[in-house]
Amino acid sequence: MPLQQIAIVVAAVLALPVYIASQPQSDKPAISERLQQSDCEGSEATLDVTSEQMTFDQDTNTFIFKERVRVTRCSLIIDCDHLRVVRDADDNRIKHIIATGNVRFQDGTRHAVAERADYYEADQKLVLVGNPRAWDSAEQNELIGDEIIVFLEEERILVKGARVRFHENQSPGSEP
Repeated sequence: MPLQQIAIVVAAVLALPVYIASQPQSDKPAISERLQQSDCEGSEATLDVTSEQMTFDQDTNTFIFKERVRVTRCSLIIDCDHLRVVRDADDNRIKHIIATGNVRFQDGTRHAVAERADYYEADQKLVLVGNPRAWDSAEQNELIGDEIIVFLEEERILVKGARVRFHENQSPGSEP
């Protein structure tokens, strides 16, 4: 899988639900139209977050989800130990999302893991740290790095300490 396709996979897997959840934005179509899923039923802006515990801090306008956190949107599933969602106090739009502890993403055959994932709405930037890795189980190629930064508006990816593994002749559907 070329590096550009890996960047799009990482962006689609990790940032699509956040981008859509933070609507409305400017009237440019950008990522939401390019990455829309055709197999999604119901409102595409709906994020379903479940956890053992949720706290809301009104002073900081922050939702904190703990223990067995699961985020779903259409075919996307995000599992992590903790999720923090910071909203703008003026318009309630999402400003920053932090997923920590055993962060796992799956959208069809696309997967990613990291110890931490930060999404910055204003910059349209996603940062994965803590042994980040992304792969497509159908193609068996994987991207590994010390830090993976996805610039969504630019459709560009920066990997610090990059390694790309091209696996051949493995059974489809298995983890590389």
